[in-house]
Amino acid sequence: MNRKHSIIFIVFFLVVIYSVPIIQGCVEYVKYHKVQALDLVVDAIVTPFSKANAINGLLVKTQKQSENLLAEINKSHAVAADKKWESYFAEQIADDALFLVSDIKKSASTINRHVKADTTTDLFVKLGLLSQGFSDVLTALRNGAAPDSIAGRVNIIQTQIADLIAQNPKKTVVSVPLLATKNIPHIFWNDLYLRPYEKEMENTSVFATAIRPAMLYTRFVLFNDLGEKAVPGDVNNWFFYKPDVDYLVRPSVRDPRSIVVDPNDKPLSDDPIKAIVKFKNQLQKRGIDLIVMIIPVKASIYPDILNSSVSPGKSGTFSHSLKIMAELNKKGVETVDLFSAFSAERKNDAIAGDSLYLAKDTHWRARGVRLAAHVVAERIKKYPWYIPGTTTFALDSVIIDRSGDIASMTTLPAIKIHDLSMSFPFEKTKCYQVYTVAKDDATGTIDRVIYKDDYKHSQVLILGDSFSRIYQTDEPRSAGWIAHCAYELSQPIASIVNDGGASTLVRQSLARKISLLNGKKVVVWEIVERDFRFGEEGWKDVPLQVAGQ
Repeated sequence: MNRKHSIIFIVFFLVVIYSVPIIQGCVEYVKYHKVQALDLVVDAIVTPFSKANAINGLLVKTQKQSENLLAEINKSHAVAADKKWESYFAEQIADDALFLVSDIKKSASTINRHVKADTTTDLFVKLGLLSQGFSDVLTALRNGAAPDSIAGRVNIIQTQIADLIAQNPKKTVVSVPLLATKNIPHIFWNDLYLRPYEKEMENTSVFATAIRPAMLYTRFVLFNDLGEKAVPGDVNNWFFYKPDVDYLVRPSVRDPRSIVVDPNDKPLSDDPIKAIVKFKNQLQKRGIDLIVMIIPVKASIYPDILNSSVSPGKSGTFSHSLKIMAELNKKGVETVDLFSAFSAERKNDAIAGDSLYLAKDTHWRARGVRLAAHVVAERIKKYPWYIPGTTTFALDSVIIDRSGDIASMTTLPAIKIHDLSMSFPFEKTKCYQVYTVAKDDATGTIDRVIYKDDYKHSQVLILGDSFSRIYQTDEPRSAGWIAHCAYELSQPIASIVNDGGASTLVRQSLARKISLLNGKKVVVWEIVERDFRFGEEGWKDVPLQVAGQ
C-alpha cells in the first residue's frame, strides 16, 4: 500500500470512527442544548461542587429556621400573664425545618445521578439526630410543654447545626480539584455508574432510535419477540410482564444467591421482611392493626398460559411470595391469601366467560377486583373493634375499552415504518362502579353519588400501587378494589396510592401525611408480588413521627 492509499485509509477510518459521536453530539445540542458525552465531565467535576454547596446552603437555611424558631418561642415571655402563648407559628417553623433536614438527607444520599452514597456515615448519623431533635421540639410544642424547656432543646439543635456547617462549609473554585479527585472513582471505575450511563447512550442514540423500530417490528413478525419488557404466552395470545416472570424464576429475595446477581442487574440489599415487620410495629404502637395483601402476578395464577408445559394445577402454588407470607405470619404480621382464592376462582373462568387478568395488561379484571375486596373485607370484619357500617352503596356495571400496558411497553404500537404499523386491539372489560346512595326521608328522593374516600372519618386506610389505582381513579372511576372494599364494609375508607411505589413510596407519603392515621383501626398494605424484588426505591426504612408519641 503506497503512502497515498495509506492516508486515504486513515482518513476514511477516522471519519467512520468519529462521525457517529460527532453527529450524535450535534443532534443532542440542537435538540436539548446539551451533549450527553459531557455528562461524564459534569458528574466528575461540577456535580460534587454543586452538591456540596447545595448541602451547605440547606444547612444555613436550617440554621436560620432554628433562629426563627427560638425567636418565636422567646415571644412567650412577652405574653400577658392572663393569656396563653399560642405555639402555632413555632410549630410551622419546626415543621418547615424538618422538611429542610429531609431535603439535606435527600441531597446527600446520592454521589451523582446513578451512584448512591453510604448512609451509615457520620453525616447521616448527625442528620438523623437533627431530624429527631426538630421532631421532639414539634411534639413538645403540640403537647403544650413549657417554652423555656423547648428553648433549651432548640439551643442543642443550633449547636448540632453549627457543627454540621463547620464540617460541610461552602466550597470555592479552589476546592474543585480535590472534590473531583474524590469523585472520579465513583464514575470511571464504578459499574453502578457506567452501566446506566451506557444504557442512556443507547436509548438516545440517533442511529439506534432510527434503526430500532424496524428491528423490533421484524423480530416480532418473524420470532414473536416482544422486546425487553414483555414475554409472549404460549397460548391465548397473552402478554406477560417480564419483571413478573423474572420474579418467579429467579431465586427468592430471601435466598442468599440474590445478593450477588447478574452483572447487568443490581444486588438486593434491602430486606422486605424487616421493613414490613418494622412498619407493623410502628402501627401497633399507635393501636393500629396491619394487613398485608400480596397481589399474585398474572404468571402466578396462569402459569400454563405462559408455558404450555406447565399444568394448570400449578396455579397459585409455586410463587416465592407463599414463603414470604409464611415468614411474615411467623413474625406476627397478618396477611390475606389471594393465591388460594384466585387459583380457586380461576376454575370458574369458563362459567364467567372471562379471566381474572387482562390478556395484554399486568392488571386484573373486575372478578379479581371484587374477589380481593371480599377477602380483605371478610378479614376486617373479624377484628373485635369492627362495627358494621351504615352507608348504603349501589353498583352499576359499565364496559370500558382497556389498552394493555404490556402492549404499550413493547413500543410496537408506536412503530410506524412508512405504511407499516403495529397495533393491538382494545380489551373490553366489564367494571362495576360503586355509588353512595342517600335517601331524603322528607321527599323520598334517592340521590346517588359516585364513591369517594373519606379520609377524616374512615377506620380503614389502604396503601397500594397500580392495582389499587386501576378502575379506581382512572376509567371508569370508583370501580377499583378500594371502592369495592368500602362496598363490602358498608362504609367509606381512605387510601394512598402510588404506581409501582408500594414498597417504599406509599410509606413515605404516609409519613408526610401522618394525620391520616388519626382514627384508623387498620392499615391494609397492598403490594404486587414482583415489588419484593423490583419495588421502586427498594424497601427503605421510613420513620413515622406522630405528635404525642
